[in-house]
Amino acid sequence: MTILTHEASAQGRRNFLKSIGMASAATLLPVIPFARAAPGADFADMDATALAAAIRARKISPLEAVNAAIARAQAVEPKLNCLSEELYDRARKHAASVDITTPFGGVPMLIKDEAEVAGTAKHFGSKLDKMMPRAAANDPLVDLMERSGFNIFGRTTMPEFGILPTTETLAYGITRNPWNLDHVPGGSSGGGAAAVAAGIIPVAHGSDGAGSLRIPASNCGLVGLKPSRGRIVGDRPFIDGKRNVGSFLGESFCMSRTVRDTANMLALVDIKGADAPYPPLRTASGPSKKRLRVGYIMNGLGGHVPSAEVQESITNTLSLLRSQRHEVTEVQWPFSGEAFVEDFTLIYTARAKEAKKLLPAGADLPPAVLKGLIEPVSFSMTMMSDDIPDAAVEEAYARIDAYSKAYFAMFDKIDILVTPVLLKPPVRIGEINGSLPISVLMQRLNHYGDYTMLQNATGGPAISLPLHWTKDGLPVGVQFAGRLGADYELLELAFELEAARPWASRRPPLWAPSLI
Repeated sequence: MTILTHEASAQGRRNFLKSIGMASAATLLPVIPFARAAPGADFADMDATALAAAIRARKISPLEAVNAAIARAQAVEPKLNCLSEELYDRARKHAASVDITTPFGGVPMLIKDEAEVAGTAKHFGSKLDKMMPRAAANDPLVDLMERSGFNIFGRTTMPEFGILPTTETLAYGITRNPWNLDHVPGGSSGGGAAAVAAGIIPVAHGSDGAGSLRIPASNCGLVGLKPSRGRIVGDRPFIDGKRNVGSFLGESFCMSRTVRDTANMLALVDIKGADAPYPPLRTASGPSKKRLRVGYIMNGLGGHVPSAEVQESITNTLSLLRSQRHEVTEVQWPFSGEAFVEDFTLIYTARAKEAKKLLPAGADLPPAVLKGLIEPVSFSMTMMSDDIPDAAVEEAYARIDAYSKAYFAMFDKIDILVTPVLLKPPVRIGEINGSLPISVLMQRLNHYGDYTMLQNATGGPAISLPLHWTKDGLPVGVQFAGRLGADYELLELAFELEAARPWASRRPPLWAPSLI
């Protein structure tokens, strides 16, 4: 892969270590007199690409890098609550064996709490985590991340079983948005997004099954790409000719503060060789000279009109695109959006049957017992899934295939589709969570998330970019979608927009480096 480097300014080792903002000696393995060092560039301001370059240049060691990340996590965790499990000792031991010549050698990493990490158990944001066995090996993507130098030092919070676009659970409490602690960071990759936004780490692992990377990226002012179906190492949409529901609807990837980190990560985890489902990914290292045909849709699939702030985010983005000489036209959903939402909801509800398979053998609990262990929405979806015939699910998938053909036909006339990510800016804590009655919850969901599920159903790529902040200082992402396999085209446009409206230096009120 090609790594896009931007070396830190030349400085002495002591100056560089002062800049990383480590906590007291009690937090660290010994032994550097940081307090007497002269100030330097802020380590936490670096993206993962720059940090990896600094580690390769031996300006900071992998151990020092992970200790700095741990210190920052400890500084904000009491207010943020983004970690479901600390793996600090594991990471400190692993630091000694990190190969700093690998693409991200020594860069600290947090993993969403639904992926296998060797020697640990998944939690899924649920009290049922007590039944989960410790993993004998990493997930393929996690394994590639570790072999590429990332040092895993914790698991991040998520809504129970990844169901909701917020991160509030009975098992692990409320994860908050560092831009405003009274608002949600999104979900289901909410803990990872909060950690990146708060400056704990520059990039975090996540996954996207109905917008679960793009929604938290939008809420936390980050870059969130859902790659094309099957593009990422470990994704297997079909197994033995049968649909693998989890990978068919979702992809694992990351959230970051810079486009180049996302581009470098995609180049790293893109499936290559004879098994590659797409032509080799061309390196996206900056804006393309090609001017694009941009279509936009303002209203949601269900016909809902977005809030004034969200409309402003789209209007301003379209003005920017026009100023950059892209051709911008309004387009329409090429099918009944309401019918699509109904079919996707049926399929998503039926996935609760698959969730039961996540539990170890012998953990088939009676409904009365299960009801006392999981959240009301999880229990309701589990019960409803039992009432959905397999034939009805397959008929819904057949209609999804038709929607997909109509959706991708749009890209015969446009190159990029622009929509909101959500109908509203980040909602307040408590407005959407798994303890609400299912009827109340569904009504609120229908008036919040109404765009992102389309790319999960069709398999097409989409990216959320932090191009707008509300008058109250909350981030609002804008979604850019493309034809199947056109991930690089989205990234090239993202580089262009990032240069025009830089966002990586914006800081939320809760910024970890300022507290240590």
